[in-house]
Amino acid sequence: MTFFSRSILALSIALSSSHAVAEKQCDVELRHGLIITDDVIRIVDKGQTRVQINNNNQLFIRGYWVDLSQDESKVLQQFSAGIRHTVPELVNLATDGVNLGLSAIEHVVEGISDKEPEVLKTQLQYVERALMDKFKRGDDFYFIAPQSLSQIDDFFTEEISTKIHSAVHGSLGSILVSLGDAFKSREGNIEDRINDMGQRMDIISKEIDKSLQKKAQQLDLKATEYCEYLNTLDMTESRLQAIVPSMTDFDLVQIKS
Repeated sequence: MTFFSRSILALSIALSSSHAVAEKQCDVELRHGLIITDDVIRIVDKGQTRVQINNNNQLFIRGYWVDLSQDESKVLQQFSAGIRHTVPELVNLATDGVNLGLSAIEHVVEGISDKEPEVLKTQLQYVERALMDKFKRGDDFYFIAPQSLSQIDDFFTEEISTKIHSAVHGSLGSILVSLGDAFKSREGNIEDRINDMGQRMDIISKEIDKSLQKKAQQLDLKATEYCEYLNTLDMTESRLQAIVPSMTDFDLVQIKS
């Protein structure tokens, strides 16, 4: 196995393991998608907004406003606050981890060749698309798809890891061709370039390891905290469902254990 392959393999394993540490301790399922902005929370089912909370105190179900008393509104506010406290941070941690890996791969490739192979760009787009199907954030919103949070590690270790490997190995041929062309055109000494490639990869690999170790520690510390918050959110949701029975049609949080 080459140094390049070992570095990418280590990156993929470390990235996967960091998420596995975070989610194994709490078996929670989100049964619907969530879109969160500064003013609005939307519970989404099959691409349609089924429940909408405006400004933490106005509830709409299937587009119809639900009139709540002052005390009932407080339960809605607690439910809204619980979602805002937990979900954006989950999305941030998930996307930050993968973006770190994708950025690292791009830097490694830049250290090898003057040009980033087109095949690498295409493959990394597949990785990003798979990620955004589960987690997405923009300047003014967060999105999380319906999923079992206890199985996030499978998503990263299987789907994302496989796509990262495909991106890297699929671009190796283009990188070698680029190096060969440079040698033939006398643009540089190929031995010097290969040595420089090794040095750059060694430095980048060490920095990646440091970052991923720190990320794994952060996720580990958050694991128990997430479970407590999600259990509390589930209890608040049950209280809201008792007040508004039609909310049970779009039960969001399910605790399996």
